[in-house]
Amino acid sequence: MGSMAEDILSTIKDDELRNASLEAKKSGCILPILKVELKSKIQMKRLLQGQDEIDLNVSSPQKKACVELTKEDLERKNKRQEQNRKAAKKFRLKEKEEKANLDQTLKELRKRNEELRSNVRQMEEDKAKIIQLIIDKSNST
Repeated sequence: MGSMAEDILSTIKDDELRNASLEAKKSGCILPILKVELKSKIQMKRLLQGQDEIDLNVSSPQKKACVELTKEDLERKNKRQEQNRKAAKKFRLKEKEEKANLDQTLKELRKRNEELRSNVRQMEEDKAKIIQLIIDKSNST
């Protein structure tokens, strides 16, 4: 069964697709093949629209050489890092306080809402009693 797959791979003419197929076989993941297919579809779409092919063989920018920092640069860097840590800590504390305040406000508003609902129920009961008294009074006269 393995030789059949190898036979199929050997018939692939496109080097890029063959390499992707080999990589997919090694890794057990279809992602390399999907990348080649997607790239091909994008290139085909660009060509059909009259655009040039995208040159994907652009070399990546060279990494900057590691530069030794001077004592002053290190001090500035450490100072910035410390300031950043303090600012982040201050921000987290402020955020925590704001959340606590909002939670307290929510608790108070819920309590006030329940009190108001209770008052409405009581007033509706009182209203019903008054209406009943009026009806009883009008029936007795």
